[in-house]
Formats: sequence, structure tokens, C-alpha cells
Amino acid sequence: MRVIWQERSLKKTAIDTVQINLGNRCNQRCIHCHIGASPEGSNNMDVNTAYLLCEKLLSLNPKLVEFTGGAPEMNPNLSMFLEKLSRSSIPISVRTNLTILDIPEYSHYIELYKRYGVKVIASLPSYHRETADRQRGKGVFNKSIIVLKKLNKAGYGIGKHKLDLVYNPSSDYLPPSIEVLEYDYRKTLKEQYGIEFNRLITITNSPIGGFKRYLINSKKYEDYLKLLANNFNADTLNYLMCRSLVSVDYLGYVYDCDFNLASSIKIKGFENIKFWEIDFDDFYPEITCAEHCYACTASAGSSCQGALIKDYKDFDVHKTVKKYYGTELKGTKDLKTGACCNPDLYPPHIKDALSYVADEIKQKYYGCGSPIPPAIKGLKVLDIGCGTGRDCYILSKLVGEEGFVYGLDMTKEQIEVAKRYVDDHTKRFGYKKPNIKFIHDYIENLDRHFSENSIDIVVSNCVVNLIEDKEGVIKQIYKILKYGGEFYFSDIYADRRLPDWMRKNPLLYGECLGGALYCKDFERIAQRVGFTDPRVVSKRAVDIKNEVIEKLIENIEFYSITYRLWKIDGLEDACEDYGHIAIYKGGIPESPFNFVLDSNHVFEKDRPMRVCGNTALMLLKTRVKDYFKVIGDFSMHFGAFKGCEVATFSNEKQSQKGCCC
Repeated sequence: MRVIWQERSLKKTAIDTVQINLGNRCNQRCIHCHIGASPEGSNNMDVNTAYLLCEKLLSLNPKLVEFTGGAPEMNPNLSMFLEKLSRSSIPISVRTNLTILDIPEYSHYIELYKRYGVKVIASLPSYHRETADRQRGKGVFNKSIIVLKKLNKAGYGIGKHKLDLVYNPSSDYLPPSIEVLEYDYRKTLKEQYGIEFNRLITITNSPIGGFKRYLINSKKYEDYLKLLANNFNADTLNYLMCRSLVSVDYLGYVYDCDFNLASSIKIKGFENIKFWEIDFDDFYPEITCAEHCYACTASAGSSCQGALIKDYKDFDVHKTVKKYYGTELKGTKDLKTGACCNPDLYPPHIKDALSYVADEIKQKYYGCGSPIPPAIKGLKVLDIGCGTGRDCYILSKLVGEEGFVYGLDMTKEQIEVAKRYVDDHTKRFGYKKPNIKFIHDYIENLDRHFSENSIDIVVSNCVVNLIEDKEGVIKQIYKILKYGGEFYFSDIYADRRLPDWMRKNPLLYGECLGGALYCKDFERIAQRVGFTDPRVVSKRAVDIKNEVIEKLIENIEFYSITYRLWKIDGLEDACEDYGHIAIYKGGIPESPFNFVLDSNHVFEKDRPMRVCGNTALMLLKTRVKDYFKVIGDFSMHFGAFKGCEVATFSNEKQSQKGCCC
């Protein structure tokens, strides 16, 4: 583990931030606290130490002084620091646990912070009550919300006063995408509590203190260290906070960072020297690194101010893809193509359901689309290749308590993540009992778990390309679907057949490219199985953002396509004209004004549209039948539907007009 640090000696640069840890007294007792703070904490800064520190800070005039603890508000010297430093216009930030400010004895600090222009950095590890309380203590979430509202009222987060929130994972995984997480925080806190803030800071859990004890007790310590080391990103080294920061303890001794302070690792060569005794004009010591330092260098990096590399996209390009989804891929950012769909593009009802999903599940998402059709309340849905269950939990919310969702996946590591959040999500959705079940097995064994004509909808997100016997699996899907049921799924397709060497390349296969079918071949398979008229709902080109993969695939183009395949008798292999007219009556909550059957069939509410026979059957014989009025029958045939362009890969045009017109 130490070999990486031996390759490059890290030294301090000019110090611009001084972080002062006032002690380990705190009104909370969090299981992840790295300094073991608690109400019984006895290591707290005295007035003489505080005075000497303050005088040195005034002469040093750093760019930022940050106070932490414990609960820094519980140290009586904090108000003195705020008053004296603010007189010299030294920027100040305080890291608070929020709940301390709900105690009458300390609530006046909100006004002090406002008076002295202090930036507030507040811990809120989740916008879900259960998750936050599990990590920080029962009742902490509600008290935090009360204080955040008070801070907003004082102008924090909505005026000139800065309010940042701090997220850290609730268990042994890396933080998810900051863009997605911050969106969910903003949406949930604003809509449910009327709370606003400036910025979300994500911090990787460091394997020290309380979190280390948790890892050891749950026998996860070695695996977590491997996770951090395997995601080491050398690009973070130039941005590490320890290079321009000094952390000071309650006695005045100095450390490279707050984590080294918690581990009692003082700055090399300054073990017996206190902060006010240092000449910072000649202060460039070597930084002492240990195993916990991998937490700051994994993936996008981590610091007290959040991710080190904000636009981090790619790392470990040349790693082997053996056990790709089980052990190597730790999150969406590990993928080397742009196959994963951007959540910003999801419709509002999907975004809303996604905001309830646990962050670890969202972080380990490898889908390429949004294969969740409308009008599914009360239905029985199966997600094949469900991974950690992200889409399953979205479906669980959308089908409601009267519906049921199954998730099946062959990867043990992912299905275990999915299973451990069942109770959490049942509570989040307000259900009396779970409406979801996860199954660990191969997709090829579908018929062992589901009987014929038993499922309303089968969905899949970027999985079919990973299946070797694609036609065999699609046959099983057709078999277990009820009549009028639907296979609605997103996957990766190629614009031509791949050569054999490319299909067997492990990197391309793991990235969902090597197993991609030529789109026309897929449609032929679907038609042979019984899905006579496959329809394209959406299509987008896959952005290949990796030079190695670009060279491997040469001129082949890949697309993420969402198809819908109906199990209906009577569909023909071409659009035939029987004189049908279809009218969307409205009523589908997710589609109040327009219903998208496929990319060439968009039905405007109350507007008559001429349709071919196949489209008429799709509207008459499936779950959407109650939302449509279809005029006409099949008694007279008027020939081929003139000008019709079936919404398949080769003809799909993303038109906003119905094709059969």
C-alpha cells in the first residue's frame, strides 16, 4: 500500500489555510467520527493556548482560518477567535454539526456567525431521515432541518452569507457523482423543507477513528483499503489539501491535516514544536503519508472542501476487466464511454423517484438509458440484470404498494448492495411492507423463477449486450410476459456487425461495446421470437471518451437505443392501412398532454391521428387501452400505409408527428 507514496515525495507549499481543532467535546456521538468526539470529550483548548494561537494567526494573516472539533461551539474560546480575527478581515469558516445550534446555550452562535461574516459548513450526510439518523444518532435529522431553517432565515444559503452542506457515505463506498447528488439534495430540501444552501461538499470516509472501528468490526477494513487503493488517481496529488494547510490541535501542536491529527501523526520535524513557535517563511516539511491518505486520492479525490478534481471523468484506463462489474467497477465514473444516460435528461417523475434512491446505489449505476415506461401503477415488473437495483427502486416507487418489482442479476457484489436497502426504501416510500424482491442468478435461468404469462412488463438497462445467448433469453422474456405485456429496455447497438476479435476483447465487452448487436440483427431476432414489430422509443450516439477504445473500434458507431416490444397476436411485418384513427384521451399522469408510443408516434391529447393496423393493436390490446379511443376495425384493407416509416433503427427519425399519417 505504501509504494505509491514512495514514488513521489510530497512537501508543503505556502500555507494558506489553518484548520484549528478546538477539541473533542461534542453534543453528538457519531459512529463515523474520526476523532472520537462525544459529550464526554475532555481534550479541549484552554484560554492560554487560544490566546497564543490567535496572536500568531493575526501576524500570519492566512487566506482562511477554519474551526472544527467536536462541536467547536462548545469551546468557550470560539467567540474570542471570531471577534479578533474578523477585525483583521481574515476569512473564517466553522464546521458545525447543526444540532448544537438548536441547544439554547449555543443558539446565539447563529447571530455571531452572521455578525462576523463566518462561512458555515454544516454536516448533513443524507437528505433522508433514516440514513442521517443511523449515522449521527436518532433525532439528529429533524434537529438539523430546524437549524437549517434558522440559518436560512438569518440569510445563510439564500443571501450574502455562505452555507455549505457536507455529505459523506454512510458505509464503505466512495461518494457518488457530485452533480447528481447535489441536484437531489437541492430538490428534496427545497421541496420538502423549504431549505436552500450554496454548495454540497462530498467527502470520502477516511479509515480512521470511529469509521475504522466500524470497518474492523464488520470485517470490511481490508476490502475498504483495497477499494481506495484500486481507485488511486495520481492526478489528485497536486491538489491535496495537506500541501497548503496546517491542522492545529487543542494543545497547539501541528499536523499535515485533520486526519493525521486524528491519527496522532504530527508534522515531520515539528513533533515538539507548537504553532506559534513556527517560522512560516521557511516552512516546507515533507508530508507524512499513511494508508488512510488513499481516501483523499481515490477517484476524484477528497478534501475538507470537497472533490479535488471537479470534472473528473476517467482513470485506470488500462486495467483488466476481469470481474468488471463485480470487483473492478466501483461507480459510474469508472466507465470509459458515455453510454450511461445523464439523469438531467430524465422526465420529472423519474427524477422524483430517483431522489428517494440511496446514494450508494446511484453511485454504482451502469445503465445506458431510462427503460421505465409510463402507466405502470399496480403492475408486476421484472428488471433483468438489475445490478445494485437503481431502476428497481424507481419502479418500486412508481408501481406503488399494489404493484411488485423483481430484480435479477448474476453479480453477487451488486445484488448484495441492492438487498441491503430494501427496508430503507420501504420506509422512504411509506409502504407497510416491501414490494420488491432481488434474485441472484443468471438471466439465462429466467424460467426457473417465473412461470409463463406471469409478468406485465420486463425492463432492462444496458444488459442484453452482455448476454451470450441473446435470442434464447429474449424467447424466455416473451414466454413469461402476459398477453399484451411489454419488453421495454435500453441497450447498446452497433451500425454494423463486429469482427470476432472485437467481440472477444474483454475491455470492449465490459464496456458494453463488444457484445453489441448490429441493430438490424437484433430486430430480426425479435421478430423471430414473436415480437413482430419492434419500435424505437429513443436513440442517441454513444460518446467514446477513451483513446484506447477509440482505436479499438475504428470506424464503428455505437448507439444507445430504447426499444419497446409488445407481446400481441396479429401484428404484421409491415405497416398496413385498415383506416384506423386513434385519439389519446389523456389520463396517464406521466403523459398529461402527449403520449409517446415510439419516436415516430407521438399522440397529442384529443387530436385524431390516422394509424396503421399494428399501431391500432398496440393501443387496443395493451395496458394503455383505457387511455385511447380507436375508431375502425380490420374488415377492410386499403393496402400499404402510404408514407409510413416504422420506428425501427434504420428508419427512426425522432419526428414529433405520427408516422402513420
